[in-house]
Amino acid sequence: MAIDIKMPQLSDTMDSGKILSWKKKEGDTIARGDILAEVETDKANLEIESFNPGVLLKVVMAAGQVAKVGDIIAIIGNAGESVSNGQKATAPAAAAAPQVPAAPQEQPTRAAPVIPQVAPVDPSSEEENSGRIKASPLAKKLAEQRNIDLSTVRGSGPNGRIVKKDLEGATEATETPVQTSPKPSLISQPTSAAPAMRSTAPVTAPPSYATKASEPRTVSVTGGRLTPYSKMRETIARRMQQSISETPHFYVTAAVNMAEVVKLREILKEQPEYKGLSINHFIIKASAYALAREPRVNRAVRDNQVYEPDQINIGIITAIEDGLLIPVIHETDKLNLKDLVFESKSAIERARAGRPNSTDLSGGTFSISNLGMFDVDSFTAIINPGQGAVLAVSSVSNEPVISNGQVVAGKVMKVTLGVDHRVIDGVMCGNWLKHFKQALEVPALLMV
Repeated sequence: MAIDIKMPQLSDTMDSGKILSWKKKEGDTIARGDILAEVETDKANLEIESFNPGVLLKVVMAAGQVAKVGDIIAIIGNAGESVSNGQKATAPAAAAAPQVPAAPQEQPTRAAPVIPQVAPVDPSSEEENSGRIKASPLAKKLAEQRNIDLSTVRGSGPNGRIVKKDLEGATEATETPVQTSPKPSLISQPTSAAPAMRSTAPVTAPPSYATKASEPRTVSVTGGRLTPYSKMRETIARRMQQSISETPHFYVTAAVNMAEVVKLREILKEQPEYKGLSINHFIIKASAYALAREPRVNRAVRDNQVYEPDQINIGIITAIEDGLLIPVIHETDKLNLKDLVFESKSAIERARAGRPNSTDLSGGTFSISNLGMFDVDSFTAIINPGQGAVLAVSSVSNEPVISNGQVVAGKVMKVTLGVDHRVIDGVMCGNWLKHFKQALEVPALLMV
């Protein structure tokens, strides 16, 4: 029986994704776990894997097209199986005859004659219909990043549409115009917000853009420069503004003596199964320990109601080159310390490599931001929208502490718990910090 493959929600903030490439083609045999396609989301480029074996019967959404979460992008079934009309009818933006490619001389029956019939509704289609330069959304994005004048590029796509491969040999425009003979009908109005950077430079020898494709274009201005947000930074800015404007933050700070954790780590890290064990792994484990004993700190606001998740899924706020990702360790409280080391290391490495899996960035219920490696005394963190709490972790420093009435050398770490005061009160914070502190000062509690 044929199975619809739908665009999954690969992160908590994802509502649509652009298919960058298909790793399989129609007719290929698919095994469970095979990578079907690479998708661009608001956070990263992610891979869609197949949870069903079979044959790729149909690619519904071609590379370069945008699909909303839940839209059908492909169909998998048995070899020789025909795709039912019902499945065709549910595919987004279906065409009357999807298997017949649109030829330049043919006239489609739709009202927008320059758009291939299988293309989904996209805001860029309005520009194509207006007589301006015809280019795919990905081509426009690359042209802006590389400062390429699309009026100088010949399109190889349907009806002369410019696609990604057409930009491989295009040169960057400069502020000094170069004499040439462009087509006047194609340069009526530039699509970029910085027309001063446009020129009519002809296509010359192809330069390498291997490292520049992901860099936003910088424009010099008086006294500095302007660089557009990257897609990830734009998402971070929007989400943080949303959190600050919608969530009444409330903060509670505590000091934890980490001396016993430091001793235990020195012993365990020599064991092969604990390779890579860090202080942060104890912090993650202690957070799950405290959440299991004070689950009210694990809740959040959803649809103006109190949301109480049935899992403890801790997100680790991770810095990457152009922003932050939050890989999630699912059911953290059910992992022993050894397994937690493996799972967290794997998730963080995938995130930093730009290859998180389909569950790495979704489902978090609590987050940890650790700046201990930067010799930070104390700080506060912003709650990730959709969650109710975040823990800000500072450095472990050598300080005197009182133990059994005696002043002794201690290793003190300050942590600040930030919560959504709409659903989490101060007494809940205090109770959570009590359990968190206990688990780290007596780390044997984390080994059971």
